[in-house]
Amino acid sequence: MPDRYQLKNKSGANGLGAGVWNLGPGGDPFGGPTRAAIPIIDRLSLLAEAGMSFYEAHDHEIPPADIDKAKKRADKLGLKCAMYTPSFFADPLFKDGGMTSNEPKVRKQAGENALRAVDTTVQLGANVMVFWNGREGFDFVLAKNGRDSIKRLIDGFNEVGHYAKKKYKDKVRFAIEPKPNEPRANMYLANVGEALYLISRLDKDIQPLFGLNPETAHSRIAGLDYVWDIELCLEAGKLYHIHLNSQDGQRYDQDLPFGYTEPLKDLALCVVLQDAKYEGIVSFDVKAPRTDDPANISDILHVSSRNLLWLWERALEVDRKKIAELRAANRSTAIAGYLAQCLYGR
Repeated sequence: MPDRYQLKNKSGANGLGAGVWNLGPGGDPFGGPTRAAIPIIDRLSLLAEAGMSFYEAHDHEIPPADIDKAKKRADKLGLKCAMYTPSFFADPLFKDGGMTSNEPKVRKQAGENALRAVDTTVQLGANVMVFWNGREGFDFVLAKNGRDSIKRLIDGFNEVGHYAKKKYKDKVRFAIEPKPNEPRANMYLANVGEALYLISRLDKDIQPLFGLNPETAHSRIAGLDYVWDIELCLEAGKLYHIHLNSQDGQRYDQDLPFGYTEPLKDLALCVVLQDAKYEGIVSFDVKAPRTDDPANISDILHVSSRNLLWLWERALEVDRKKIAELRAANRSTAIAGYLAQCLYGR
């Protein structure tokens, strides 16, 4: 088995993670798969061979019936589950959302699925369950009552939080993953600020269980700065997980290799994570493109990992005192120049 990628001098958990969905068959909304789909359990082997230490999955990828099979394969490969997440977007039942659906029976099913996912998260050995907003949103104004929708989200997360606290105490935490659009025209929990607001409305005794899983590309889709988004999560003590990738402008969700579009900003992000002594797992949410042949499907993970390692090690060499001096002298442009020197200079 190849060596696992490790981040030099990282606090807490080390090793990198990726989702089993990252190695998909290459389909998109405008065309079907361009390569044969690899069975989900077999993708664990590909993740390990690509140097990952952790894997991630949705409930429709590793359902409760496949827990033992997944654990056995992961243990054999030396992989650990970084996070698990319920899918409120794949099943047609959730065409208009799960927790925020106008249909009571759909909301009930979403709650049951979420509670089941809590159990599966623990059984797979992960201590983080991610909630991506998926179809929680609207395409036409007044199709939903926004005030009712936020109350439904509060009720839904309260139910999940109390269930987990009663059954597992603090063994599992929840990380909300914001996204501004796609597949809905407008999403609830579209950005870090909205997610932090929601957490502030939850019952006080379960608020500590809830944090965020910001994804760098999702901030970019919203036209926001992902370094600031992550700094905000850190300041709030709510950075429970992280997904790294790249995004080429405000377009559809591209899931490009980390370090591809904005390496200088990614260098700054590494500085921020290092200075905050972030202890959580660093994972990628990237997508093997339709054009890649089956033999090269893991290139997306290798490129992302190598870019991260190079940027991380250069970030360790950034002179924090120099940054502080330039900041005190109000030399913002000089800070940008210094970061460019650290990245590109000799």
